[in-house]
Amino acid sequence: MPFPQSFLDELVARSDIVDVVGSYVQLTRKGANLFGLCPFHSEKTGSFSVSPDKQIYYCFGCKRGGGVINFIMEEENLSFPDAVRFLAKRAGMEVPEEDGDREAGRRRQRLLDLNR
Repeated sequence: MPFPQSFLDELVARSDIVDVVGSYVQLTRKGANLFGLCPFHSEKTGSFSVSPDKQIYYCFGCKRGGGVINFIMEEENLSFPDAVRFLAKRAGMEVPEEDGDREAGRRRQRLLDLNR
């Protein structure tokens, strides 16, 4: 089910990347960014950077990066829809279930079945 863009925008706005990543990684401020040990690979010096201004993360060691939804996808090993639901629950938001989306999904599935 595709999520409405307005819902995703609000979810990302309510899910501060520093708070989300900070619950998995101990972060320390160095200038404008925060740094810590990367949760995706083992390392001794912190090459994992979080930018509060841009709301993104990046690891200079393993080259992984992205936004808050991508972080949850990688850290919790979830698909995009499951990561959105995970963050929505964390932010206290209700995931929209629209009838139009269900109907469009049914129509699409029927067309796929007909083509087979």
